[in-house]
Amino acid sequence: MNLSQILYRLQQIDSQLDQSRTRLQAIETALTEDAALRQAQMNAKNAEEVYRSASKALRTAEANVTAQRIKIEQTEAALYGGRVRAPKELQDLQNESVSLKKYLGTLEDQQLDAMLAVEESENAHKSAQAALQQAIGTQAEHQAGLKGEQSELLKTVDRLTVERQAAVTSIASDALGAYERLRQQRRGIAVAKVTGRTCSACGTILNTSVVQAAASPSQLTPCPTCGRILYIG
Repeated sequence: MNLSQILYRLQQIDSQLDQSRTRLQAIETALTEDAALRQAQMNAKNAEEVYRSASKALRTAEANVTAQRIKIEQTEAALYGGRVRAPKELQDLQNESVSLKKYLGTLEDQQLDAMLAVEESENAHKSAQAALQQAIGTQAEHQAGLKGEQSELLKTVDRLTVERQAAVTSIASDALGAYERLRQQRRGIAVAKVTGRTCSACGTILNTSVVQAAASPSQLTPCPTCGRILYIG
């Protein structure tokens, strides 16, 4: 196996390591993100508060109606009980009874509106709770999938790390140093395969002398355009 071939194999290992580590970082971020769940929790909390507020308003409306009916009963008891005989007082009681009954209609309308509001908010609360449970399930399932992928990727990184350690032992320090510098300078790609007399990294068409030099088993030949080490497979 010539030097460029060894470095090309090392490049393949490093590229897989880069991809695996990048994905592991993305998984770490994804495992801490729960925007959908937080939104569902907020929606459920808000719906519960609306439902509680509507229920409280209904209880108030019901109490107002009850109190108003008691007032009407008391007024009519005074009106028809026979204790009041003066015409003016009777007329006042009659007017008060009419007024109380009229306002009772308003209070009963308010009670009906409150009942409808409770029914609507209760349905919204149930829907929000159902959505929250679904979000919890989805989050758990998603995280389980990510953790499974994470576990497999960690195994891959361990395996590739061992392969890399074995590969670098057969590479001279000056060649390995040149490779590492190119990796830093060329966004992780130090070795480019020659495909049909073309540098696969930058697309440059190589002349015959460069191709012949790249075929040498002992020397490293750079691409005249991008500077990457050329490998003829």
